[in-house]
Amino acid sequence: MERLLSPAMHRRVLLLNLLDEPNGWVTSEELAEKIDCSKKTVMLDCQYIEDRWSDYFTLEVSRKYGIRLITSPYHSIHDIYIEIIKESNAFTLLESIFFQPNQSAAYWEEKIYLSNSSLYRLSNSILSALKDRKINMSRSPYYVYGKDERKVRYFFTSYFIEVYGTRDWPFPFDRAKIFALADKIAAKFDLELNDGQLVHLVNSIAVTIIRESQGFLIKDRRDPIHSFVKKTIDIKKYQKDVEAILKPLEIVLPENWYEDFCYSIFWWDFGWDNLQEKENILNQGNDLVDTIKNALKIEISAASRASIVNLVEHIYAKHKMFPYKKYMVYDRFLYSSKIIRQTYVVLGAVVTKALSDLEKKTNFPWESMYFNEMLHEISIRWDQLTEQSDAKRHQVSVLVLSDLGKDHAKLLGSILHDNFRDKISMTIQEYHYYDQPLQTEDNTFDLYISNYALTHITEGVNMIVEDIPSFKNIMDLRSFIDRKRLVLPKDVQYLNS
Repeated sequence: MERLLSPAMHRRVLLLNLLDEPNGWVTSEELAEKIDCSKKTVMLDCQYIEDRWSDYFTLEVSRKYGIRLITSPYHSIHDIYIEIIKESNAFTLLESIFFQPNQSAAYWEEKIYLSNSSLYRLSNSILSALKDRKINMSRSPYYVYGKDERKVRYFFTSYFIEVYGTRDWPFPFDRAKIFALADKIAAKFDLELNDGQLVHLVNSIAVTIIRESQGFLIKDRRDPIHSFVKKTIDIKKYQKDVEAILKPLEIVLPENWYEDFCYSIFWWDFGWDNLQEKENILNQGNDLVDTIKNALKIEISAASRASIVNLVEHIYAKHKMFPYKKYMVYDRFLYSSKIIRQTYVVLGAVVTKALSDLEKKTNFPWESMYFNEMLHEISIRWDQLTEQSDAKRHQVSVLVLSDLGKDHAKLLGSILHDNFRDKISMTIQEYHYYDQPLQTEDNTFDLYISNYALTHITEGVNMIVEDIPSFKNIMDLRSFIDRKRLVLPKDVQYLNS
């Protein structure tokens, strides 16, 4: 959907994505090559986005290192992407058509202050982007439709979640009542939804009711969901909840709307036309958990396992219904995935290989399409995963030396222990500086920390600190130690198999 942005804004979004990296510096040459523009354009775009969103971040430019983005601790960079979508004429038109379908071109020209040519150009862009998701749009009058109405509803559900999240509410319904209905459904069917999935269900309910009220119903109702809705009495209890939501608004729904509602909302549990297929997916989820567990030699609770298997099932069912890119402009899973892979290298490598192997085995895009989401969700759902992973990382060996003597070296050791604890194993100078044996530094340690320069140590492993280490000293040490700990343990055999 990035094509709905202007060419200049699309380029700036790509630039922002490249700068929003956990690794820090990136050169203007690299940026220009990846975005396919000149270095001058890169610098002009950098100036634009820094001026435009100065409250969110600053850009530091270095002739030696390149450019890096420093985010504000008071704002989320995610909000920038929301602003970009909301300020786009194409996205504004698309959202307006959702809420007010069947309007003429003349209506939208006046409503959004567009010329006839601008409206035609924007609608062409929207039509092209929607077709990538097997969705269509009429322009006489304007409305969005599709062969499978559920795809249309899923698309708009994803759109509203990305643009409005949980903080804003674009629908005319009482949000608390819809959340209460979603909680009731989740509890009844033991869905064990996390917050993100619950928000998706809430938005799905709102989008479904609006589409139904506009006359857009699901025409092709295949078993087993349709049969389930007709045969199961208990599910009818939710009809009154929906009617209570609609009553204050005087919205009239078409005949048989409730069957359509159930077919749209309950696909996640009753959309399996092959129970063996569902059992296979559950087995794949358990096998994935076992692969990660055994490779990392860590433990997992029964509740965490059930949650991750539920995730696998949910993603598979979701993909069957909507096998297309889910986000409009900003993939929230992408950045967290980068951080996890950088901070927990072994975990990232194991999950990557496990999903890649599963994809080859099942011919389902677990790694190529869902890696970022899977890594993000597994890190959340697996209890104490990061703590267990961190415990498996390399412990940095440190020799602490001081030209002020062994007592001062002990003080330095105490400060280092307070800051790094189990991340390092320390050996502390036990002699007076003036009694120091010749060339005691024999390069057997990963890191030498001292308040003076050592002459017999390989360059790059001697870090010099103040007599009382400064904040910058600690930050530099943390950066070095974290990088050093990223060495893969020799006992992770799965990665080499």
